[in-house]
Amino acid sequence: MCLKMPALYPMMAAPEDFQVGDCVRKFVTEWNVTPFVGVVTHIAPAANKVWVQWPIENASESPETLIKVNPAIYGMPTVRKDHGYSSWEKTLSEKMNGQIPKRLTASDKMSIRIAHNFASNVVDKLVTDISACKKEGLTDVQTYNRIFEKYSSFCSDHIVKSSIRTIYGKGK
Repeated sequence: MCLKMPALYPMMAAPEDFQVGDCVRKFVTEWNVTPFVGVVTHIAPAANKVWVQWPIENASESPETLIKVNPAIYGMPTVRKDHGYSSWEKTLSEKMNGQIPKRLTASDKMSIRIAHNFASNVVDKLVTDISACKKEGLTDVQTYNRIFEKYSSFCSDHIVKSSIRTIYGKGK
């Protein structure tokens, strides 16, 4: 016999039913929910996802696994500040009070794909190379000279410098 998640909250199955700032808990199994409370940070109906700031991470969750809770009963979330990484979707969500529009134009979808490919292909390799230079014991200036040669054709000077500053812990 296959047990399904209880349909106690069938109205909570869509991202649009959540608001930024809602306190939520997540189903871990069919009958158990997480012992901690999270806060909704933004909503993406186009992706059918709700981003939640949990005490340990900011994660994209399926709305079917979340239930709204009363913080007076379950306690206030331990983390109220959004610690999620900046992204195009998150920026758009913040400008639109937590909502990302369902309908994206072809150029919006293309922009998302380009930004995603740049972040996953270029920035990931850039961070890996900078970290390797730091492990070798190079200074930030030596790292810049080595890295900029490799990435100057498709990364701006600002991206390289800010990445080095971040990894070397020299602030913004």
